[in-house]
Amino acid sequence: MGSHNHEKHENQLDITIETLSAPPIKIPPAPLLKRLIAMFIDSTLLSLTWLILASVTSSQLSRPSIQGGLSISIIVFLYYFLSEGIFATTIGKWVMKLRVVGKDGDPCSFKESFKRNILRFIDWLPALYFIGAVSVFLSSNRQRIGDKFAGTIVSTVPVRDSTPPPAPFLFH
Repeated sequence: MGSHNHEKHENQLDITIETLSAPPIKIPPAPLLKRLIAMFIDSTLLSLTWLILASVTSSQLSRPSIQGGLSISIIVFLYYFLSEGIFATTIGKWVMKLRVVGKDGDPCSFKESFKRNILRFIDWLPALYFIGAVSVFLSSNRQRIGDKFAGTIVSTVPVRDSTPPPAPFLFH
């Protein structure tokens, strides 16, 4: 009986499954003009939100004050943190077909979103994203300080192939 099992084992065929090898991940940084337009769209939406909140809640928020500055800072942080943490994009980036990704190409996580956006206020200094703009221009990956700290890159959304090849051995 032992030899019969041995013969059966020798007659079994090995199954080889071929797979497609994945090419190395290349993450192209977003074009500067697309980033600028996305920033303009997001800033416009945030400004409109601020104006609506200021008119609805109280005129105190619309006057320069510590309370007004703190509340707009919280709104801006939450907008970027939540939208990039959930969707890896903001409305402006979505319109411009941009996304925030980690160095591995995966969508931005909440941790990365927190890290990149907590430093957004440094990028604003001294005014109107001056430090952020300089760091984007000097960086080979077009990263602002928050991106470097979080290990993220703003990239273009890859174009989907409308005629992908069939999956090998799917129904064979």
